[in-house]
Amino acid sequence: MSKILCYDIEWKPAKAYVWKMWDENITPDQLLDPGGLLCFSAVWLDNPKDVIFYSEWEHGHQTMAEALHALFEEADAIVTYNGDKYDNRKAFGEFLLAGLSPPAPITSIDLLKTVKKMGFVMNRLAYIGPLLKVGQKIKNAGFLLWKDVMDGDPKAQNQMKTYCIQDSKLLVQLYNKIKPYISNHPFMGERQACGACDGKVLHSRGYRRTKSFKI
Repeated sequence: MSKILCYDIEWKPAKAYVWKMWDENITPDQLLDPGGLLCFSAVWLDNPKDVIFYSEWEHGHQTMAEALHALFEEADAIVTYNGDKYDNRKAFGEFLLAGLSPPAPITSIDLLKTVKKMGFVMNRLAYIGPLLKVGQKIKNAGFLLWKDVMDGDPKAQNQMKTYCIQDSKLLVQLYNKIKPYISNHPFMGERQACGACDGKVLHSRGYRRTKSFKI
């Protein structure tokens, strides 16, 4: 059985000196803190109740990066929402900064790419979750929550943990809901089985044609 990991990250904003409040071009000399990985949560698709959570305030930055790297090494595929443009890129940057070697090649399943093909009026996860009746994100105070977390407020850190964990749980439910619509889902099964779910109950529908082949 293939191991599929659903994960979500929360990012710490950068700090910089600025001359004005909009349309500012930040130079390296103005940068005080580049930000970075604040925390992450992850669940294995076949065991969604067992939540994995690491944070900068509980475990330290290096340990957190190493934990996420180990999960990448173990997974056959990773499920995200906009991960190809955001979470995965951020994760690989953290691995490099932490002095870690690249993880083994891994398949990415970015659910946002499938959702965008549905023609919904909005693609934000906060909208899509309730729309498809798979759950919803936890509301928070926005930037003030991030600021309080970075200032070391234990209550804010617990709220951030709850918020981040809910996002990874929501990914599991959304993945199961839209999986039949993921037309480019990677082959995760064995021969004589469904490539997406590894199911053994198969039936023939004849042939279909691509631009180059008859399948």
